[in-house]
Amino acid sequence: MTSSSIDANNIEAIFVAHHNWLRARLRRSVGDTFAADDVAAETFAQLLAAPIAQHIREPKALLTTISQRIVYEIWRRRDLEQACLQALEHLSNEQYASSPEDQMQLLEALRAMDRALAGLSRRECAAFLLYKLDGLTYPEIALQLDISASVARRYVAKGLLQCYKAGSFAPLA
Repeated sequence: MTSSSIDANNIEAIFVAHHNWLRARLRRSVGDTFAADDVAAETFAQLLAAPIAQHIREPKALLTTISQRIVYEIWRRRDLEQACLQALEHLSNEQYASSPEDQMQLLEALRAMDRALAGLSRRECAAFLLYKLDGLTYPEIALQLDISASVARRYVAKGLLQCYKAGSFAPLA
């Protein structure tokens, strides 16, 4: 018996033993049966794709951790989309009426930026966004974030590097 079949059997046993428990737990936290089912399915898909040990000692703890990360990512994306839609509504009221296609393109660009910046800390991301979106200088970013200008420069450089590596949008545009 190979190690991958042992892993698959282990995951199958965890699925059988804990799937209903996870779905019920998620239903309480997300409040939607269909969303809970989706998150539970994604949780087991990520567990199956992850390199795991021969035996998982605390499957409920592991499933909880994976599912919480997925839920937080969903909430983060939803908050980003909501903020974007509010900004678009504000802009469309003041300057122009954007089409639904334009709004979708902007949302996709924001999702790409969000994925590219996912590896940054909150402060690094804030520094990068203040630089790129608000056009602040390093000293202005430093004042706003209560850091030194050299740290602000390093944070912005790290954000630019993340965007370059992601290749999903032009960071210097």
